[in-house]
Amino acid sequence: MHHLVLQAPADARLDSEVVAGIAARLRPRALQPLRCAGDSCCGEALRLREVAADAAQVRALLPALAQRHRFDWALLPCGMRLRDFRLLVLDMDSTLVDVETIDELGSATGMKERIAAITEAAMRGEITDYAQSLRRRLALLAGTPESILEQVWQRMRLNPGARELIDGAKSAGLEVLLASGGFTWFAERLQRQLGLHGVCANVLDIVDGRLTGHALDPIVDGQAKRQALLDGCSRLGCSPRQAMAVGDGANDLPMLGASGLGVAYRGKPAVQQAADMALNHVGLDGVLRALEDD
Repeated sequence: MHHLVLQAPADARLDSEVVAGIAARLRPRALQPLRCAGDSCCGEALRLREVAADAAQVRALLPALAQRHRFDWALLPCGMRLRDFRLLVLDMDSTLVDVETIDELGSATGMKERIAAITEAAMRGEITDYAQSLRRRLALLAGTPESILEQVWQRMRLNPGARELIDGAKSAGLEVLLASGGFTWFAERLQRQLGLHGVCANVLDIVDGRLTGHALDPIVDGQAKRQALLDGCSRLGCSPRQAMAVGDGANDLPMLGASGLGVAYRGKPAVQQAADMALNHVGLDGVLRALEDD
């Protein structure tokens, strides 16, 4: 059996008629309002307990309704709580932070449109060889001064709820890893800033203060991100079902699929379709609210 959690953003409420329609289709045992944790500002949320539908039925019904009526959803096994997990693995670009760092590097060199087009195609899954797509984009940055990296870092911002999610996970005893197809230059700074337990990301090749247009092998693609999750579980002595993964693009699908809870944050359609939780309106701390105790 599963619970279905519905969450509205802080400036909205769940539409009672829409909720009634969902309840009529899925026949939950009960509707349970969820509280806001601490002093956080959040919208209305409900747990539909023990819905009488399988995951495929819920995924067929929810995404379009959720987009139309501005709410987020999560389909969770009954009894799943934050304390059940040992590991949280986060994507970086457009998940933990509000930019695609390689696109921002392109913006400083007049290459943003060309690079962003490749990034978007890769995140949608239209370019299936992530390593090739990364190399194509990096080649456009050859000769860029290293100082541009600092400029991008200064503009980078955490996405809403990111710090709350990380702090909440660490307080519950989880280790938090960053697994990114982006670059260690940024990821390691975020690790120090947020107290993360580890980083898996690509290493830029920089010679004489300029980007060469290459990354050092091996390239961190979707399979490498999945392996980072599995390695973290092995080190902690836990099952991958005790790991949760959060991402937005096609290269996050392998790690979401290997985890016990896959979360799509502002995810591409294929990622939302595969995820157990889709957050398009609330912040990353919506993960904590969906997993709060009964």
